[in-house]
Amino acid sequence: MKKSLMVVILAGFFLGGCSLSPKRSAIEINSYPVAKVYLDDKEVGMTPYKNKNLKPGEVEVKLVTNDNNWSRKIKLQNNINTVVDWEFGKSNENSGGYILYLEKTGDKKKAGLMVMSDPSGATLSVDNEIKGFTPMKISNVGEGDRHLSITYPGHKNTDVFVKAVKEYQLVLEVILAKETVEIVDQIETKTEIQIENQDLLEQLPKVKIKETETGWLKVREASSSASKEIQRVNPGEVFDMLLQDGDWTKIDLGGNKIGWVSSKYVEKN
Repeated sequence: MKKSLMVVILAGFFLGGCSLSPKRSAIEINSYPVAKVYLDDKEVGMTPYKNKNLKPGEVEVKLVTNDNNWSRKIKLQNNINTVVDWEFGKSNENSGGYILYLEKTGDKKKAGLMVMSDPSGATLSVDNEIKGFTPMKISNVGEGDRHLSITYPGHKNTDVFVKAVKEYQLVLEVILAKETVEIVDQIETKTEIQIENQDLLEQLPKVKIKETETGWLKVREASSSASKEIQRVNPGEVFDMLLQDGDWTKIDLGGNKIGWVSSKYVEKN
């Protein structure tokens, strides 16, 4: 099976020190599409779901849509926020996601990272630098924002933006979804289409990313601030503009990827 070039899961979030009261845990659950959330067989709401007043310990998380469901037992840590992100595919093997939480290490000089995946042996990259293969533990990944990318042949890539914190180890458990293979019989026809599309791309207007308050700009899957973040772009970068729809602009990210950015932070080049 071919290697997927598509970023399918991305979560832009901040994991820092918790201000929760003693003996309390938090959980944040996201899914696509929207799903009913069950905790220990009790329906508690819909995704996106957040709860900061759970007891530490094991809990069974179940997500239910009209067509599919997924469940997993998760151990909630005291004073720690656990993040669950799941995307349903056409079948169980085409579905995937991740579970992310912190474990206290007590080492005030290091921010650790532990990544596990199913299937194992996936390539782990940190800030676009290949570190090795899962399961993998890095004793000190460096404090601050990090871009984790997990790839495996024949499966969709998983990209996660995290914040590494000293005295803690980030633990990321990833379930990689199988990529659907497209079989093309007429190679000559496909080549002609690619050439025609390339001619069209050369005629598209260009947009340049403006300066932002954070030093980067989120790219989302759809034209909504509630849509999933799939990538981050930097001020000064130039992209082909595919569509401008009010507050949102659709851009070509390259590598067969497209996304939406806020029109406030782009200018025609």
